[in-house]
Amino acid sequence: MSSLQSKIDRKTYSDNIPHPRMANEQNFYTADPNLEYLLTRYLPTAMHEWAKSQLTELGAYVTGPMDERAAFTDREGKPRLRKYNRLGEDVSEIITNEGYKETVAHIYGAGIVSHLYHPVPELGTTVPYTYSFLMGYLVSQTEPGFYCPVTLTMSAAYLIDRYGDEEQKQQYLSGLTTSDRTRLYEGATWLTERQGGSDVGANVTVAQAVEERPGVYQLTGEKFFASNAGAMVATVLARIDADKPGTKGLGLFLVPWIKPNGEKNQIQVRRLKDKLGVNAVPSAEVLLEGAEGYLIGQPENGFKYMAEALNLSRICNAVASIGIMRRALYEAQYYAHERSAFGNPIDQYPMVRQMLIELLLDVEVSSGAIFDMLQVYDRLQSAEVKKEDIAFARLLIPILKYRTGEEAVEAAHTAIEIHGGNGFIEEYVTPRLLRDAQVLTVWEGTSNILALDLLRVMQKENAHHVFIQKIRERAAGWSYELSKPFAQLVLAELTVLEENIAYLMRQSPDYLSYKLKALADHMVDIYTLSCIVNEAEDQAVNQGNVRKYILARLYANKHLQTKQKRGVQEDSLLDVHFFNELMEYQPVSVEAWESLNSTTVR
Repeated sequence: MSSLQSKIDRKTYSDNIPHPRMANEQNFYTADPNLEYLLTRYLPTAMHEWAKSQLTELGAYVTGPMDERAAFTDREGKPRLRKYNRLGEDVSEIITNEGYKETVAHIYGAGIVSHLYHPVPELGTTVPYTYSFLMGYLVSQTEPGFYCPVTLTMSAAYLIDRYGDEEQKQQYLSGLTTSDRTRLYEGATWLTERQGGSDVGANVTVAQAVEERPGVYQLTGEKFFASNAGAMVATVLARIDADKPGTKGLGLFLVPWIKPNGEKNQIQVRRLKDKLGVNAVPSAEVLLEGAEGYLIGQPENGFKYMAEALNLSRICNAVASIGIMRRALYEAQYYAHERSAFGNPIDQYPMVRQMLIELLLDVEVSSGAIFDMLQVYDRLQSAEVKKEDIAFARLLIPILKYRTGEEAVEAAHTAIEIHGGNGFIEEYVTPRLLRDAQVLTVWEGTSNILALDLLRVMQKENAHHVFIQKIRERAAGWSYELSKPFAQLVLAELTVLEENIAYLMRQSPDYLSYKLKALADHMVDIYTLSCIVNEAEDQAVNQGNVRKYILARLYANKHLQTKQKRGVQEDSLLDVHFFNELMEYQPVSVEAWESLNSTTVR
């Protein structure tokens, strides 16, 4: 980061106050060695060089032009509603600024959706979801609000590809998965209703079959929080059977903004929501007034289909969270290095170093957990899907979405504190990070809803048994000497987890639900530790580098160890001692590790 110092305009800014826009004048891909590690660890070998080249280009774009556009969109260029035309007719047109449109063209053009469906010429094959999420991680460091429409487009394509009929695929899937801006159809998902919210079964939007047009319905109702309003293709839940209560009576429909005959559909936007953050995405109150919709799949499976798309959206939410966390770390690290106080750069002080390592720890360890989970998710896209992988993914996705959303808010807060008063100034990016992070704890399910989803997959699919078995097998497979204490810790924690689950299942429903988030926290702690130890063993065996074992130790101490003497005594200060090695991704030798008597987990 010190290489940026020469770029500061000393005539405008004091020597000890960094320029607020200097920290982003690098490349978010090349500045993040852990991202390249994840790429090489999880993508097929044949894709490595191509992916590195593509992500280097994307990293430069999101760090430069896209970041400037994101700041403009947030403060001055928010989407706006043109409700009526000059004749007084309701057109409900969503208008976005020109810079945002350029971002749309570039990011979709780079293949964030299209490469999932169309073979990449240089590779001769499509890419796994993991690659798209590597792109999403970079995009979210600059504009998580824009990543929401990308997510919804991805979800709409997933639903139509999996469950749509041939006519729907021919009419709409090509537009949803194109990289050509002139033919692009963005997607939307409209679930939330005023009276329902998270209780989707309370939805009252009605779907009435159109006589003599099989599969065509007229939808009437209100969607109270419709993200990406104005998108060409919306997937919408509506009540198809009034005699079936709750989610059982809901069908899933493809509702286009413009009908195949060229006429605007019977959709009105009452108003755009004035939100705390993620201002790039137009969120609206939408009225369906006999809007033409086309049934997707079987009428009784609407909620089931949407739940699958929701899992995809939750992964995107988690990816956006780690993107914000990474940007928060980047900004805080640069500022702390350039900002002087009491005669020294503030990153020389132990307390600041501790805060920076906390940021690094959360983003690096949680990123590893998400991309480890994505290997399970990618397996679900294959022709032969194992039942245990389905259960495992359905358990991991909500708990990782829950944890990373909370961590993103904390990371943005910490970055502001490291900046001091400047962190509260809109000229810096930190206020926007905090505002944008807040929604990631709400989108795609609050912590309470995610905890209930965890319980549901445990009760219906015994997912906790799959979880315990897989993590136990993972820990048993660790062979490197430094992994053994962690294996003992993980196995001991799994025993406690089993005991707690057995106990909770004997309690009243109220007590059980009250303790669900504690259970989710314990599961995500165990899983995430197992992921960072996996990475640590991989680097130690193949490179002789034990740096990630330090992160594993710090993570275990933070989440899974009983703090002795209130955390004051007997602390080896790993984060302070190995500060440079951790922050700059420098290798750490076994000898350096052992020099601090760090071969056992405290």
